[in-house]
Amino acid sequence: MIIYFFIRKKIIDKLFLFLTIFLVIIAGYAIALAENKQDIADNDLKWFSYDQALKKSKIENIPTLIYFYSDNCGWCRKIEDETFSDEQVKNLMNLNFAIVKINSNSARMITKDGAGISEKEFSQKIFQVTANPLIWFLDSDGERIAPLPGYVPIEDFINVLRYIKDAFYKEYTFPEFIEKNN
Repeated sequence: MIIYFFIRKKIIDKLFLFLTIFLVIIAGYAIALAENKQDIADNDLKWFSYDQALKKSKIENIPTLIYFYSDNCGWCRKIEDETFSDEQVKNLMNLNFAIVKINSNSARMITKDGAGISEKEFSQKIFQVTANPLIWFLDSDGERIAPLPGYVPIEDFINVLRYIKDAFYKEYTFPEFIEKNN
């Protein structure tokens, strides 16, 4: 009887260990899927962290595009689903900008100037974001060029991207740029 109890306890212990390992693997897989879900939803846009984007911008002498959004924002979903999913928009963004995506309601920490700050604080305190979506453009030195608030249709957004990427903002107002280039 003692041998039976001892063998039974060993089997239960091994089963418990197996189930624990199995659950840890499943949890890790679920976390990885959740992280990759963001990449899939971004329609192949190559997002960088804030610090990485500033470095890329400086090295490649290209502007930085910071997209501020929140999970409960309908206009954010619309700009992501319609404007950001357009192939021409994706190509312009990926090739000519260092792009960053910041959740204005998130407590997730990012690095700014070597220090940690939550995305929410970064949005509110550094860029004064009060509504989403909001896009900020920075030059290759990290200086602010201009904000672009709200939803922007594809054609208008393409014009804005061209205006910023080719630094026409230094010579013309946006309406003058549109008049000269359309």
